[in-house]
Amino acid sequence: MVPSSRHRAARETSGHGRPVLTRRSLLQLGAGASAVGMLAACAPASGSSGGPASIEVEPSLPAPEGVEQPEITIGFVPITCGSPIVSAAALGLYEQYGLNVTLRRFTGWAELWIAFVAGELDATHMLAPMPLAIHHHFASGQRDIRLPYVTNTNGNGITVSKELMGIVEGPEDFDGLRLGLPFDYSVHNLLARDYLASGGLDPDADVDLRIMRPADMVTALAVGEIDAFCLPDQFTQRAVAEDAGFILTLTKELWEDHPCCSFAVADDFASANPQTYQALLRAIGDTAKWIDDPNHRADTAEQMAQPAYLDLPQPVLTSVLTGEFDDGAGGQHSVPDRIGFQPYPHRSYAVWMLYAMQRWGLAEGMSLSTSAELFAAADDVLDAESASSVLSQLELNTEERAKETVLGETFDPHDPSQWIEQVTR
Repeated sequence: MVPSSRHRAARETSGHGRPVLTRRSLLQLGAGASAVGMLAACAPASGSSGGPASIEVEPSLPAPEGVEQPEITIGFVPITCGSPIVSAAALGLYEQYGLNVTLRRFTGWAELWIAFVAGELDATHMLAPMPLAIHHHFASGQRDIRLPYVTNTNGNGITVSKELMGIVEGPEDFDGLRLGLPFDYSVHNLLARDYLASGGLDPDADVDLRIMRPADMVTALAVGEIDAFCLPDQFTQRAVAEDAGFILTLTKELWEDHPCCSFAVADDFASANPQTYQALLRAIGDTAKWIDDPNHRADTAEQMAQPAYLDLPQPVLTSVLTGEFDDGAGGQHSVPDRIGFQPYPHRSYAVWMLYAMQRWGLAEGMSLSTSAELFAAADDVLDAESASSVLSQLELNTEERAKETVLGETFDPHDPSQWIEQVTR
C-alpha cells in the first residue's frame, strides 16, 4: 500500500521546511570521521594489488619532471562513480606518473567533506556539487578548491521497492513516499527534486526526502525503512540482485550525459605543487580514457571488485560498467553508456548545479541573479584550462557543451529560468 502521509525524520530545517546542512547537522552526519579514516581502507595505491585481476597499462603521456610532493593521500567513497580515481591505482598509473598515492576510504560524504575542509585531504573524490558548495561556503566549512575533472557521467538510477511495482510508474506517484538520497549537495538530490517537481509535487512538502549513507540504503529498502532511492548504479543493481527493488529509471533518461562525481584538489595545494597537480591530472585522465573503452569495462569490473578498491560483488559491477543488466521488473537491457568516463568539466554542468542549489535553498548567503554571475561562480571553481591541457593530449573531448537537455527540455545556461518554466508547467 502506498503511504498516505509522510513521517519525516527530525532534521534541522529552514523557515520553509527545507533540511539545512548546518555545522551541527554536518558534524552529526560526520561523527567519527577521524575514526573512519583510521578504520576504513587506507591502502597504498601505487601499483597493482597483486590480485588475480592485476593489470598494468603503459602511460599515454610522459611523467612530469620535478614532482614536488609524490606522497599524497586521496579520499574516496567506494562507488563506481569514482572509478578513474581508484582504477588509476589498480592500473599502476599513479606510480607511472611519479606519485605514491594512498587511497583513504570514507563511508559517506559528510565525513569526506569534514576531512577535506579540515585539511586532512588535498585531493579527493567528491560529488560534483560539493566543490562548488565548499568553495562558495554554502554550508559548514570553506576551503578554496579546484574542480578539474568530472569523474563520471550518467551511472545512477531511481530504484523503487518491489512492493510498489505497478503502483509507482512516474514522478507523480511519489506523493507520500520516502525517497533516500546520498547527500544534500549531490546531483542525485538536485535532479530527483526536479524530477518530482515535473510530476506536480513539492519535493519538500509531498515527499519524505531522507539523506542516508549510500551503503545503508539497499538494506533500508529491503526492510521497508524507505520506499525508493536515487543512487549510483551499483546500489540500483544490488537492490535488483537482492530482490529488494526494481529500477524505475536510469538518470541518463532524465539527463543524458549528466555529471555525477568529480575529482577535486585544494587550490593552495595545486598552486604550491604544480607538477604534482599535473601528475594527478595525467594519471586520472589517462585512466578515464582507458576505462571508458568498452573493451576494458569487464576487466575494470573485475579489478574494482577487489577488497582494496570497491570491495563489491563482481557481477554487480559488470552489469553497471558493461551496461548489460536486469532491471528487476522482468526487463533485460543493453545500455553501453549506462555510465561514462569523459572528464571535461563543462561550464553548463556547473551553471545547472549552481542554479539548482540556489533554487532549492542550498546556496546560503549567495544570490546569483544573472547568467554572468552564475558563470563567474562556476569559473571560480572549474579548472577547464588545466583539464584541457591534459585531455587534448589524450585526444579526449574538450569542446564546451552549449546547452543541456534535462527532463526533455533545453537548459540554456545563459537563460536558466526559461528551463524552470518548461519543466514545471
